[in-house]
Amino acid sequence: MSYNADDCPDSDTVVEGGGGGGSGGGGTTESNCATPTSPGMTRQDAVVVHGDGGSIDGGDPAPTAGPPSMAGYEPCDPLIILNLFQSLSATTNSLELQMKINLHLKALTRSPYVFLVPILHSSEEGLIQVINDNVLEKEIRFSINSTHFRSGSQHNGYPFVIDDLNKDFSEVIEMVVGNKHNTLIYDILGPKVSKLQTQTSTTSASSTSSLNELNYAAFQQQAFQQQGQNGATQQQIALFVCIAGDSSSRSRYQFYIDDTFRYVLGHLVTAFELYEEKRVRDQCQNLLQVARRLLGKIGDLGQLLRGVMTEAKELAAAERCSLFLLDKHTGELVSKVFDGNEASKEIRIESGKGIAGYVAQTGKLLNIRNAYQHPLFYKGVDESTGFKTRNILCFPICDEEGVIGVAQLCNKLNGFHFDKCDEEVATAFSVYCGISIMHALVHKQVQKAEARYKLSQELLLYHMKVPDTEVNHALEAVKEPDREQDELYRTFPRFDFCPRDVKDHALSVQLAMRMFYDLNFVGSFKIHEYKLARFVLLVQKGYRDTPYHNWWHAFSVAHFAYSLMMNLRLIERGIITKMQGFSFLIAAFCHDLDHRGISNSYQTQTSSPLARLYSSEGSVNERHHLSQAICILNDSSSKILDGLSTTEFKECIDYLRELILATDLANHFRILPRLKKLRAEYLTEGSNQRLLLSLMITCCDLNDQIKSWKTVQHVAHLVYAEFFAEGDLEKQMGLRPNAMMDRKKACIPMLQIEFLTTVIRPTFEILVQIFPETGSFLDTIDSNREQWERVRNRAAQQGNGSETGGNGASEPCNGCNATAECCDFTCYTQVND
Repeated sequence: MSYNADDCPDSDTVVEGGGGGGSGGGGTTESNCATPTSPGMTRQDAVVVHGDGGSIDGGDPAPTAGPPSMAGYEPCDPLIILNLFQSLSATTNSLELQMKINLHLKALTRSPYVFLVPILHSSEEGLIQVINDNVLEKEIRFSINSTHFRSGSQHNGYPFVIDDLNKDFSEVIEMVVGNKHNTLIYDILGPKVSKLQTQTSTTSASSTSSLNELNYAAFQQQAFQQQGQNGATQQQIALFVCIAGDSSSRSRYQFYIDDTFRYVLGHLVTAFELYEEKRVRDQCQNLLQVARRLLGKIGDLGQLLRGVMTEAKELAAAERCSLFLLDKHTGELVSKVFDGNEASKEIRIESGKGIAGYVAQTGKLLNIRNAYQHPLFYKGVDESTGFKTRNILCFPICDEEGVIGVAQLCNKLNGFHFDKCDEEVATAFSVYCGISIMHALVHKQVQKAEARYKLSQELLLYHMKVPDTEVNHALEAVKEPDREQDELYRTFPRFDFCPRDVKDHALSVQLAMRMFYDLNFVGSFKIHEYKLARFVLLVQKGYRDTPYHNWWHAFSVAHFAYSLMMNLRLIERGIITKMQGFSFLIAAFCHDLDHRGISNSYQTQTSSPLARLYSSEGSVNERHHLSQAICILNDSSSKILDGLSTTEFKECIDYLRELILATDLANHFRILPRLKKLRAEYLTEGSNQRLLLSLMITCCDLNDQIKSWKTVQHVAHLVYAEFFAEGDLEKQMGLRPNAMMDRKKACIPMLQIEFLTTVIRPTFEILVQIFPETGSFLDTIDSNREQWERVRNRAAQQGNGSETGGNGASEPCNGCNATAECCDFTCYTQVND
């Protein structure tokens, strides 16, 4: 609550011109006090905070000799002081003490309001809790430090003179008592201590120099020497007394204040210290409760992050909170949760950029009292959202190795800005956050390890080891081909060669090995022939017997990659490097390893072991294929990368990762605008080589569509056999499958026409634009699309109506019989005959 003196009943003394009671010689009489001499306490002159928007000044200049004159005043009745002290000694509650002292001074001065401002030297803050006898609903803390004081003339007995008040102080005074009255501010000095060299410290980016902080260790060692040499002492300011009044009331008020605090100051200071100790103890208890709640959420990182933000907002009384985690691979700050809610898209901030980036880079807390005046603050977010950011408290979250994240609190509630108490809470809270997040990440890694272990066990049970006889047979066939194989080798590099026509598994292994020989990878990268044969055989066995995503698909994709490099002479022309070509061919063979015949969306929808392992990263199937490829490449018996240096090995794995992930069509569509800008003359510049590799691996994955009509139709049946099997599984689970995966709704000709028009042709158009010699690919695509249109028309003519279904097919095609040309799936069963 804020207390406004404008609402106070005036005392018997008439307040004129915004002042307090009358002057020392005025007609107002104060009960139990008369007129003799000064008590002799040396005090400074008071600062005046003018009401009605007036400025702050230091009042009349300090006298040049001796203390201010107190002539005309005498001490209050000792009985009053004794009664006050007796009532104060009955409690150590700082709030009760302040109320009693305020009422005592108010009765003596007839002032509309009195309040005390204890100075907390450890945190360099002023504290306001009580106005008169009214306790504020929320205490007010504000920064106050040594820049507010200057040394006075020692021979006058004034160790400090208030030079100026900071903006916070004057704003606080206006907030709690209004501006109807002028406010006189008196400083009360604490116990005298040896005047030694002060020491300052900086604990955060918002800290300023310490308020007369003493080096107590030095004091213990040098106190006696200092006292013996010059006897110099200095006193810290214990508190300020703020009281309504004008310049004419200054001396009289000072007299009563000195007379009162001469007896009660020690007890009051002790009460303030006890209050701060209790606050710190309660703060620790709260933080322990917070830690317990956070550690209970480590099983779900998203839930934990939302919990961290909720707890941070409550502890610091903030309006909003955002939390960023550090991506150690890119150095960026990443956030998927904003103010406790899932963000519509992932937010990334570069290291060192903005307030959060600065805190992440420096590891220092940043307390910004006026966001719009800070150079790191970006106003554009406020302008776009309509949210008004007043102040910010941003602090790092660390583990034992360094910064792992940043929390950012906006807009202090019930206060001007975040104070030192909030900084202390944030610093302690960040430790618990770091521990919780670290445990959550470890827990996630453990879960991944368990899922990976289950997959490995499944893989070991499913696949058989490659017998040595198969390896030796493959090596012999490659080294000593027969006449038929020689003829096959001559046509093998051509684009119109159809790998699916090979059919013999052993022959396909030999042809796969020939690709590495023909491209001179075996000699260039020192590949052991035995390991190459075992690698190809392991890859072949790594594919499951699904209708489409099987070894024959991988063999077909690898053949097209081989044909591109052979016919377009990509390596010889310097369009790609030999290492890129080597990685390209390996990726083509491994890009669908251990494919289960189900899509990424199904994996995620059913929370399969693969989805639990990879769903947070996207491209679930592709990441599994990459993992299996690396597993085979790391096997000692099939380690074809043995001849590479450490740098080359890392480079190869890096390309392999990019290429396999690029086979996810979602990634292809994301980079499609950049692919369309590729030109032949700029292929070697910047990231264009990597973009070209991504384009080519996608073309390889789709190469069946530029083969003969017989192959295209056959492959379509294989693809939809997988799609419909997935749709059947979804129906069994009570889910509604996509139309193309529903065997009762899909029309293959219509879907294929759409696929050729929207995916195949635009992709190959980019390839033809770069390599005009591949122009025949577009002719083949157009020819196959015409074939599908004829099938579509023929299927429609065989139907008994012309109404169009919701999927674009006419009604007969939605439920056509098993012998219809567009839905005949019998052919895929003969693929391996």
